[in-house]
Amino acid sequence: MAEETAAPARTGEQEDLSWLLANAFRAHLGVLRQAVGDLPHGARGFSALRMAAEPVPRNQAELAKFLGLDRTVMVYLVDDLEKAGLVERVPDPSDRRSKLIRATPAGVARLCELRRATEAAEAELLSDLSPAEAELLHSLLRRVAARGARYDQAHDCQADANEC
Repeated sequence: MAEETAAPARTGEQEDLSWLLANAFRAHLGVLRQAVGDLPHGARGFSALRMAAEPVPRNQAELAKFLGLDRTVMVYLVDDLEKAGLVERVPDPSDRRSKLIRATPAGVARLCELRRATEAAEAELLSDLSPAEAELLHSLLRRVAARGARYDQAHDCQADANEC
């Protein structure tokens, strides 16, 4: 019978929710960066592309607010995604001064590839969890995010409507 080793003692910092969430976020961001590869603006570009592929397109200001980015940064991000042929600016039928950001067919195809890559990367990150634990983690994080949305009006925590 194999001898069970005791888990290393944890410091107070490792029990702190802020520390745990921040380290989990950094780990997730690291695998996400690898998964999205050369996509303009990396993980932010991925988030913007996902939103641009939603059934109801948003304008740059709405995207910037949702992603927590300065509007000027958002302009550069959309410019680079547009140069890559992944998004396009289209007139907003309700406001001719505004442009909506919409994924191109090439952008939708790239998004499907990126989703497969990010899902594989996330599965690797969570590989120490059982499938039930991974689903529980997702469920708990959705609840925390939904609760947090009450304090952050920029985010509405709705599930993605588009499927690959």
